[in-house]
Amino acid sequence: MLPSWFNVASPFQFSAVERVFSTWCSRLFSLFRPDDAAVRVFLREQAQLEFNYPDVGASRGQFPLRYDHDHFEVVLGRGRDVFDAARIAIENWQHFNVGWAEAIPLSTPITAADNVAIRARLGGIWGLAAGRVIEVIDDLSPDGERFGFSFGTLPGHPEQGEERFEICLMPDGRVRYRVAAFFRSNHWAIGIAWPYLRQRFNRFRRETAKVLEGIVQDAATES
Repeated sequence: MLPSWFNVASPFQFSAVERVFSTWCSRLFSLFRPDDAAVRVFLREQAQLEFNYPDVGASRGQFPLRYDHDHFEVVLGRGRDVFDAARIAIENWQHFNVGWAEAIPLSTPITAADNVAIRARLGGIWGLAAGRVIEVIDDLSPDGERFGFSFGTLPGHPEQGEERFEICLMPDGRVRYRVAAFFRSNHWAIGIAWPYLRQRFNRFRRETAKVLEGIVQDAATES
């Protein structure tokens, strides 16, 4: 939780805007790990809300201005077994489990309009973030077989923006993992720490690739 001087019950006199921001921060950040029950309450509340940015769905094309942009891709391996193992992992949100962050609940289907919470530890502080699946990618074309989804932020998220996670089994047998995102701070106060948070968000996306690489390697070893 936030220190007592930042709480709405503090004897200091805050403006209405400051009190709203204090309440908002106290829900997203804590010195203690939010338990699963608290995450369920948080996610149930967030599920009633709309996206916190106007450019919903823009990750499928040219990214909008006024955001930070991030793109990268890696080759996970080759062949159907690698693609299938990566797909199962993504369907179960395993790629989000990077050690210091995880998706909750893991049983959340990868279907449009489903909501998921991210529980993360950032520099000794626990945080919660909420997002919603916007679009599922699941198709076959001459360019390859693709699977993935786009994911947008809800008001209970320190970011505003969208991420797209996609694997593709290429015609030459390579399995490519591609991540793209546009994002910005959700509040001016978050902006104070934005250089650090931007680095952590970019790090998270790259670490999802490392998680998938480990999963497909384990699958290849077992086969």
